Amino acid sequence: MKTTILSISMLLTAIAAGAQTAEEPKTVTIVITNDGDMQRQEVVQTDIGPVRRKLGIGEQEPFILRNASGQQVDYQITYDGMLIFETSVLPHGKATLRAERGVPQTAKTWVCGAQYKKRKDDLAWENDRCAYRMYGPALQQSGERSFGTDVWTKRTPDLVLAHRYTTDYRGNILEDSLRRAGDKEAARNVDLSTSFHLDHGYGMDAYGVGPTLGCGAPALLDGERLIMPWCYESFRILDNGPLRFTVELTYPTVSINHTKDGKPTTSNVTEHRLLTLDKGSNFNRMTVWYDGLQAPLAFATGVVLHGGEPIMGTDCVLYADPTEAPQRHNSQIFVAALFHNGVDRTRVLSSDNNIRHALGIVDNYDGHPYTYYFGAAWSLYDVRSVEEWQLRAKQFMQALEQPLSISLQ
Repeated sequence: MKTTILSISMLLTAIAAGAQTAEEPKTVTIVITNDGDMQRQEVVQTDIGPVRRKLGIGEQEPFILRNASGQQVDYQITYDGMLIFETSVLPHGKATLRAERGVPQTAKTWVCGAQYKKRKDDLAWENDRCAYRMYGPALQQSGERSFGTDVWTKRTPDLVLAHRYTTDYRGNILEDSLRRAGDKEAARNVDLSTSFHLDHGYGMDAYGVGPTLGCGAPALLDGERLIMPWCYESFRILDNGPLRFTVELTYPTVSINHTKDGKPTTSNVTEHRLLTLDKGSNFNRMTVWYDGLQAPLAFATGVVLHGGEPIMGTDCVLYADPTEAPQRHNSQIFVAALFHNGVDRTRVLSSDNNIRHALGIVDNYDGHPYTYYFGAAWSLYDVRSVEEWQLRAKQFMQALEQPLSISLQ
């Protein structure tokens, strides 16, 4: 009898233990490994599918990420099915995160972009380092010839674009009203306090673009002529924060007369761009491709020069831009184009209208997707000298060469 009671007791204990084990929440350990000699802090990514499967959750179910201290870590699921989050890893070290079921805290948005119709369809985006814009259909219809990527400096990690556009827009209306009323002094004071061409403590638009590549726009190169389709025709925002902004743009079709097999031919070429910017990065990732190119041309990208000389290497073009008003701004905007996939040559191209560009060039380009990086920093914010800018670019390229590895346990 005692043996029977003992056996039943042991059985019930085993069943209870099994039930308790079955009810324990599933977790996934994410290990990020740094095999390099540099301290790394950046946004990394891994396929979201295996994480969800290991957690036993569906595509729409939320989960929580925690660091080694148990704090929640903000993350984002991208349009192409990647889990991205920011991490910091010691040289030759590892960082560990834990994913578990649950509803995460609301993440702070560090990166975002939008079309600003109040400013002629500008497409502008920013992260905690810098802001950028590309020009839209409304500007093209106005007849103004602006093409390249514009840089808007920042000296705050907070998002400022919407505030800048709104403040400038309202200020322009009030300023015009005051000028029409003959009150020039009041109008000037409004401009001084609202214009996004002036720094009000959080950066400004002080970079000259016009009919140039600006900072890192792509173009086909026919001999000595850069072929610019001017303003974008359409766009799709694919990711919009909190950690990554991604946008796809299509540009108007351009007819190009050139040669194929020694004979004249015409290519009706459409340019496409896929652009990504992450939190904490000074550099945008750009993939560009062209439909309709009937014969190879050269592909070029780089930065416009406003005096002074660039620093050019086999995989980069770097430049300290003096701003469009050096005597007023007394600062430098550091710009760069980085060629992780290589270029055939670099050169300074001077056009007939005295515009100079520092370019990286791919010869015999057939329109296939080509990826490079471009970006900027400001001497009044996160990069103080051209030497520091060189180091920032070098370390970014080294990180591309030796990415952090991610494994699930």
